[in-house]
Amino acid sequence: MPHPAFLRSCYEALTAFGWLLIGVAAPPDDRPPLIGPAPLHPERLCPERPLTALERALDRQLAG
Repeated sequence: MPHPAFLRSCYEALTAFGWLLIGVAAPPDDRPPLIGPAPLHPERLCPERPLTALERALDRQLAG
């Protein structure tokens, strides 16, 4: 009969090998596509895009 420590090490090796085979599941593809920064992201203040109403209000507050 094999020693219990040997059986335990075999079990752990096979478990680790199984996790390598399973891998990480890919995220679902039902997410909407990324179209740019979120509405309140600082990059929304770039000059190529017009400011939103909230961004204009914030700009007025900062300008004084």
